[in-house]
Amino acid sequence: MLFALLLGPAAYPGEGSAGASLPARVLFVGNSFTYYNNSLHNHFRRLTAAAEILPEGSTRARIMTISGGHLPEHAGGFESVLSGDAWDVVVLQGHSLGPISEETAPAFREAASRFAGIAREQGVRPVFFMTWAYTGRPEMTAELDEAYTGIGRELDAEVVPVGLAFARVTLERPDIALRTDDLRHPTLAGTYLAACTFYAALYRQSPEGLSYDAGLAPELAGYLQRIAWETATAYAARSDAAASYVE
Repeated sequence: MLFALLLGPAAYPGEGSAGASLPARVLFVGNSFTYYNNSLHNHFRRLTAAAEILPEGSTRARIMTISGGHLPEHAGGFESVLSGDAWDVVVLQGHSLGPISEETAPAFREAASRFAGIAREQGVRPVFFMTWAYTGRPEMTAELDEAYTGIGRELDAEVVPVGLAFARVTLERPDIALRTDDLRHPTLAGTYLAACTFYAALYRQSPEGLSYDAGLAPELAGYLQRIAWETATAYAARSDAAASYVE
């Protein structure tokens, strides 16, 4: 059932190929899932530079992370960092168990709503980072999907389905290590897959064929680019269909 939803259409649903507005300045708020491997924001920025879809010098990406942090823990600095630059998008990433644990889910939802509201007051678009399942705990994929999709629908905010991209690669290519030996944190391939998924979702364009490969083998980088695009488009189509059904 899950992987049937990952078979995406050839084009991105909804907007045109690049959307109405390309976000040039993106702030990532999260924890070590974001900052591992010289940080997700650096790989995302290099993909954007390789694509040459924005004027040179106009892009900026930054992280605000806490090791092992839960989303509510950013309350002390969130508004200050957000107001420190003219961000287009703020990406909100919770602890990997934060949205799905009975003990922490209420605080995650409250922080998600509060931060999304603050962002919109400052003219910044909130986007949620759906994280991935731990090695050996595949059931987390559906739990995280449900939690992040739910908060995205509740707050009318975009969700980037990195966790679904991880799940598909894990199913199709178990030879590709996306997680380190601790079973949780991303390898370089995992971080690159996440960056490609953000590129696909935020720019409504496929990362396939981009020259930036993070030093990975060309075949591997190309495969991860393709999975990122197919996952992002499938998730967007699924979200559009659900919204139309509700309407």
